[in-house]
Amino acid sequence: MKKNKLEQFISDNTEDFNSLDPPVMAWEAIEKELPAPKQVIGRKLWPFAWKAAAAVLIFASAWMLNDYTDQKKQSEKIVSPSEVATSLQLGELSDAEAYYTTKISYRQAELAVYARQNPEIIEDLKKEFREMDKNKDELKKDLAESNANEKVIEAIILSYRVKLEILDQMLTELRKSEETKQKPVETNL
Repeated sequence: MKKNKLEQFISDNTEDFNSLDPPVMAWEAIEKELPAPKQVIGRKLWPFAWKAAAAVLIFASAWMLNDYTDQKKQSEKIVSPSEVATSLQLGELSDAEAYYTTKISYRQAELAVYARQNPEIIEDLKKEFREMDKNKDELKKDLAESNANEKVIEAIILSYRVKLEILDQMLTELRKSEETKQKPVETNL
């Protein structure tokens, strides 16, 4: 029955209980009696720590992958001294070919001017040059097979020199014949 009296008292005085505000000092006293709050730094740092660890892992993986690919590229780029010499010789050959091709085409154009009256000279020269070009093509095949043998390169360059010398000799002869035609014959009276 005691509960009934207590319940009756609470229900009678409910408004009085609800209208009163606790004193300000009461909460301060209650807080002092509570145990000190534990530091929850660990729980606050875990999400940040996981993100930082993932970022470091991604960065380190990318770094290692980059180093690996750079090493692979460098190992592919390593060239033996014989390959360097071969590439230098082939570069010199291409330079020589460009030089002699230019000279030869210039001389052929000049020869065409002088040989207008004798087109058979040009035809014979073209026929001879075709044979020389076939031999040069065979030398180039040998060059590919012999791994840029210096003697083969010299033979190719020699074929260009021979062509140039033939053209020079023909031009010299045609110029001489042209000069003799143009000189008036002196007659003494």
